[in-house]
Amino acid sequence: MESLVNDIRYALRTIRRSPGLIAVAVLSLSLGIGANTAVFSAVDVFMLRPLPYPEADRLVHVYSTVPERGWNYSSVSIPDYLDLREQSTTVDLATSYGRDFNVSGPGERPERINGERASWNYFRILQIQPILGRTFAPDEERDGQHFVAILSNELWQRRFGADPSILGQSLLLDGESYTVIGVLPAKFRFYESRTDVWTPIPMTGEESRGSHFLGPVGRLRPGATIEQANAEMAAIAGRLAGQYPESNEGWSAGARDLHQRIFSIEFRMGTLIGSVAVAFVLLIACANVANLMLTRVSGRGREIAVRGALGAGRARIVRQLLTESMVVSFLGGTLGVVLSIAGIRGLVSVMPAWFPRVEDIALDGRVLLFALVITVITGILFGAAPALQSSRPNITDALKEGGRGHVGAKGDRLRKTLVIAEVALSLALLVASALLVKGFLRLQTADFGWVTENLLTFEVALPATEYETDESVDRFYRELMPRLAAIPGVESIGATNLLPMEGNSNTFFQIIGREVDDLQQRPLTEFRRVSPDYHQTMGTSLLRGRGFGTDDRSDTHPVVLINESLAEQYFPGEDPIGKQIELWTGTHEIVGVVQNTLDVDQYPQPMSFVSSFQFPTRNMSVVARTSGRPTAITDAARSAVVGLDPDLPIYAVRTLQSHIDEEQGGSTIMAKIMGAVAVIALFLAVIGVYGVMAYSVSQRTQEVGIRMALGAQRGSVLGMILRQGAGLALIGVVIGIGIAALVSRSLSIFLFGVNPFDPVTFAGVSITLLSAGVAATYLPALRATKVDPLEALRNE
Repeated sequence: MESLVNDIRYALRTIRRSPGLIAVAVLSLSLGIGANTAVFSAVDVFMLRPLPYPEADRLVHVYSTVPERGWNYSSVSIPDYLDLREQSTTVDLATSYGRDFNVSGPGERPERINGERASWNYFRILQIQPILGRTFAPDEERDGQHFVAILSNELWQRRFGADPSILGQSLLLDGESYTVIGVLPAKFRFYESRTDVWTPIPMTGEESRGSHFLGPVGRLRPGATIEQANAEMAAIAGRLAGQYPESNEGWSAGARDLHQRIFSIEFRMGTLIGSVAVAFVLLIACANVANLMLTRVSGRGREIAVRGALGAGRARIVRQLLTESMVVSFLGGTLGVVLSIAGIRGLVSVMPAWFPRVEDIALDGRVLLFALVITVITGILFGAAPALQSSRPNITDALKEGGRGHVGAKGDRLRKTLVIAEVALSLALLVASALLVKGFLRLQTADFGWVTENLLTFEVALPATEYETDESVDRFYRELMPRLAAIPGVESIGATNLLPMEGNSNTFFQIIGREVDDLQQRPLTEFRRVSPDYHQTMGTSLLRGRGFGTDDRSDTHPVVLINESLAEQYFPGEDPIGKQIELWTGTHEIVGVVQNTLDVDQYPQPMSFVSSFQFPTRNMSVVARTSGRPTAITDAARSAVVGLDPDLPIYAVRTLQSHIDEEQGGSTIMAKIMGAVAVIALFLAVIGVYGVMAYSVSQRTQEVGIRMALGAQRGSVLGMILRQGAGLALIGVVIGIGIAALVSRSLSIFLFGVNPFDPVTFAGVSITLLSAGVAATYLPALRATKVDPLEALRNE
């Protein structure tokens, strides 16, 4: 221990002799360690920590699948769920689905809250105990017995002031009275939703097997494995397909780890790519610092030779040099942890609020331990090569007057190899970042088929108890739309049951006159209910035919609008106007064709639209185009709704652009992260090239002086050194292109209409990095041309 303390003291003294070089080394390491620490804080939460439920490794997600159509991880119908729950011997199954509510009460402002319907055993499967009251009982899973509610801790505190006597009180949800039976622990959250209230699923026994909307969760029974559960689910689904061929033929089922359901393949790919990227940055930083340390120890040849002459063995010299490297590493690690605080804040700020467990990302004990581990590993990585290279000095040469050090040609080759590695890794990061940024910019400028400027959107949900019939729903919206249109500043009003990018809702369709043998092989179309002026309000063009009108009522012939994609795909070379298609809402006549819109993903999907005035639905998203600031009409819109129903709240009030930005957040986060990482990598690579060339020029002072004394022109000397720097950068670029080609292949799911092997991007990044390498070489080269030949020869 005393020897170690002495080594550390000596290391600190030697470090103080070269503050500039050490400062650059510490800064390089802090950037690499800080970036890795920040990204690990998210990776730890998303991928490494167990889910926050007891024995979370025993929880599974059960799903439906249709292999022939490529449908994976689909939802499950109520009858199929009940059969799976009853017949399974490997898994105890529960389930839930989203069901939001309007909550109101005397003297209180109506509010829309997030809710879920759940099976009676839902909380028992998750092993969550309420802090007040109880969970559901088996008989409360039946229609008519389901009027009980469990509150989230947050709703209990926010709306009821954490009143401990809340149990047994009534809660008015969608106009119906529910009895509060329990309050859950703080921060309980399942999947990515923030749920305020849970009520039982009101099962009637008459549910359709073709209606899939449940997301079952199960707990493995003792001794059972996920593989066994997966096989059993498939076997049960096979039996159900034989029993109910009309609804279940072609359907199967499976089970997987619940963690894979919450953190999808996109999450796993994103965290893997982010982790590899910051690991590249750390390797670049290590190569950079290793070069700096080689430069530093090359100037200490006489000192190391003296130590060897006085009896210090190779191991002793290596230990001293590694101690110095570890001191530098810990200084860089300390600064890196400080920088990671800002990095974590920045990382969280670019993540959408709907990301699961994003609030858990922080600089905690696990993250600090990770920072300590990579600090130690980093110190060994960048310190080992200089220590080993310098531990075999030629004592006689080093002690001679004018000795030039002891690292020699091997050290020079090592420096150049490290620079090539830096450039190669930097190019891979820059290419990946450029592709992601290009996709991000294309996403921002793409023609989505609508105009987002001056559009306000909000949602309205009519409770079934107050609006029992289609006529009452239709009457409400027919009265509401003119009221909203009359608000000063409103230019146009529309409504839809599903906003763009809010999700997908598809259905089978069949063209009348074109028979199909297998109903399961019918084509699919995205399906929307929209008000007559929806497309006009959104700025989506009507290309052929007519749009919906107020005369399209439930007692008139059903009509439908289709988009360009459906028309081109299923009516090639034909005029679809007047043709008829069969949807789940019946047979409809095509009366118009509208412009393609990117409602679901980056490519147009076949879409069909029916009139919400012909087929009313209780839940609608209203869109209002305004002449001024969209949010300025919020109070007036709320008053218009309250004027029709004082217990009805409007919610999710925001501009359409805000909605689009939130929905696109998961697609743009990789571009933002990789862009920041690439800037750091480029900075470190340029420093690395500059450092090596500066050292190389300093070592060749006499050679340059002799060349110039013999008549060499400054231009030729400058060109010679620039070619050497450019040569290193070129070798690194060639190797980096190969690495980038491997990396970019994995980025395809994050790229919006961008070829992962885009030649323009690869060429542009290569030229940029080559230019940066030449620029980093220019200053040392220019300095070399100013060498005084007489002074150089005198030193020789």
